[in-house]
Amino acid sequence: MNEKEKEEEKLTSVVEIIKSQLITERADLKKLFNDWIGSRDELWRQADFKKLHISNLETSKDNPYFARIDFTIDGEDGKHVIYIGKHGVMMDSNIVVTDWRAPISSLYYNGDLGRASYEAPDGTINGDLSLKRQFEIEKGQLLDYYDVDLVSNDQLLQKYLNTNNDARLKTIVATIQQEQNDVIRKPLRKNLIIQGVAGSGKTTVALHRIAYLVYNYVKNIRQNQYMVIGPNPVFLKYIKNVLPDLDVSGVIQYTFEDFVQEYLDEDFIIKPSENKVNDSILGKKTNDIDKFKCSEKYEKMLNLFMNTYIELLTSNDLSIGDFVILPKEKMQYFFNGVLKNKQFSSLKNMVELTINRICNYIEMHHDSISSSFFDYRYNKFKSATTDKEKTDLTKEAEKIRSELNKNFKSTLRKYFNKATFSPIKIYKLFISMIEDYNIYNYKDIKELKKTTNKSFKENSFDFEDLSALLYIKNIIAPNKQYSNIRHVIVDEAQDLGEFNISMLKKSLPSATFSIFGDLAQSIYDYRGVDSWERLNSEVFDNDAEIVNFNKSYRTTAEIMNVADDVAESIGLNRSDLVVRHGNNVSFHQVDPQDNLNYIKNKIEEFKSKGHKRIAIISKTEEQSQELNNKLKSVNLNIPNISLADDLSFEEFDICTISNQLAKGLEFDAVIINNVDEYNYSSDSDLDMKLLYVAITRALHDLDIVYTDELTKPLNKTKAKQRTKIIN
Repeated sequence: MNEKEKEEEKLTSVVEIIKSQLITERADLKKLFNDWIGSRDELWRQADFKKLHISNLETSKDNPYFARIDFTIDGEDGKHVIYIGKHGVMMDSNIVVTDWRAPISSLYYNGDLGRASYEAPDGTINGDLSLKRQFEIEKGQLLDYYDVDLVSNDQLLQKYLNTNNDARLKTIVATIQQEQNDVIRKPLRKNLIIQGVAGSGKTTVALHRIAYLVYNYVKNIRQNQYMVIGPNPVFLKYIKNVLPDLDVSGVIQYTFEDFVQEYLDEDFIIKPSENKVNDSILGKKTNDIDKFKCSEKYEKMLNLFMNTYIELLTSNDLSIGDFVILPKEKMQYFFNGVLKNKQFSSLKNMVELTINRICNYIEMHHDSISSSFFDYRYNKFKSATTDKEKTDLTKEAEKIRSELNKNFKSTLRKYFNKATFSPIKIYKLFISMIEDYNIYNYKDIKELKKTTNKSFKENSFDFEDLSALLYIKNIIAPNKQYSNIRHVIVDEAQDLGEFNISMLKKSLPSATFSIFGDLAQSIYDYRGVDSWERLNSEVFDNDAEIVNFNKSYRTTAEIMNVADDVAESIGLNRSDLVVRHGNNVSFHQVDPQDNLNYIKNKIEEFKSKGHKRIAIISKTEEQSQELNNKLKSVNLNIPNISLADDLSFEEFDICTISNQLAKGLEFDAVIINNVDEYNYSSDSDLDMKLLYVAITRALHDLDIVYTDELTKPLNKTKAKQRTKIIN
């Protein structure tokens, strides 16, 4: 029996094991519903677990594993032959297929043939790696296999990269590269910042990292203790099918805006950021007020106000009527004593503790306070001249004595009622007094106050106000619902500012973070991160590890060279290419009157090549909407075309989409419309970043359309391409 026949026999036996388990598991599920006695919640919990296991077995039946390693552990006789798959498969107590997330599976991704080791729960395991084999399996049949050394630039990876896309992110367990695997398998306690060029697999690695952590920390951390912060709802819907495919469910997913609303638990409106971005894209001056609200200066002004606000809580005597129980100096003494104790993290807790301490003090000094009260009452009576005055004084005195003896805690709470625990109310108070806290002499402070107050009247807030609200919330009363979150993935993090990420970190105190982004794709020039090193220093106290992904796997070398020319024009570094070649990028100058027909013909050409997902990318939302309307209105008979702001767009074959929404997505083929110098100005860093984003959405084919003068960086690219063809 030759080697291929042996592997075919192995595959057949594994598939039969899986089929047998499927029969058993389906029967068990039916029996579970028929025989269940107990709570409905527990029934559904167990049923969901069974259904997930059945789903995994169904997947494994067609493709049970993708790799094999042979490893001999030092000091043991005989080698371990380990088959690695997306899901583990057991028979009785024996491992038939090892889960890709298991510690020993790291040998497949990182180990060179020869001496090798991996980290197990009990320590480092050393030995000899004698075989690394990759399999192509389809519908339970062995198509081919390859013996490799490194999982890099090999046959399986090339075939995967050249496969047409189906609009959704894919699991990459068979082709994870070493630098990706290193990030995926970093310990939970580690904060990470990953700078990755377009197409380097940032998002996919992020989701596989969650899957890895879920698998390896299952005893200590529930799946709903992981969180993903994504850039927009379209993106979150785009990734939704990947996590269940990786045995992960229940992970919390938010945009930053949604998180703030949930965390504050107050009713208010958040204005969409798109209009401001569009203004910036269209060359309008960025609102300096928004930039200031995202700055450290604004945070420090807010901090100064909050310190004053806290001081004002004890700025009056504690009185019942005009009887002073404790002077303000004594109240400040008690409150400041609590403030110095860092154990109590929220203002609400501090107020409650102060109330308890003062109550204890009043109880201990009840006799002396009573004596003061009798003196107060005697002096009052002495000055009374009528019976009515004496009667009123008697009633007042009785009320004071009752409060002192029975309801003193409620009296104290009334004293602290001036302390609101609504971040919105406190922020409004800050804005009303902001001129008093303008320590930096910000020139537009009156306009800031005016525009913000205008939003308040509509019960709305700009994105740039959200971090301030989180800042206040975390001082007065942090939301304990989120105190158990253990790890947070932030994708497209370059479009969040340091203030935003800092507030996420403070709002999720038990969490470590994996920050994924690309500075070349930053489109929010007034609020985004401009340096990962600075973010590490200012937010993570230099405790985060910065990792660079410089290889692009999404696009061909031809497409990435064009993107790199654009990036280089604004001083950004070129990527390290994965050697996957394809068609040259097409540059087409068209008559404006013929633009729609040209796009229709190009779509038909792409579809004839077998491309399933095609995007027509425009610079702005307005341009995308206008193009979509025109393509539909002129009866060009383009089937299944949708506008990408519709969350159902992934169900369509073709979509019109703006640069903004295209971030993080990928398509088989891309048409970028109106790539003229006047539309994508070479003098604008923002325009070049937007163009870079658009170019790098293409997996296989890219067509660049212009009507007048091609934007200057691409003019050079086009010339270089023409020279290569001539030579």
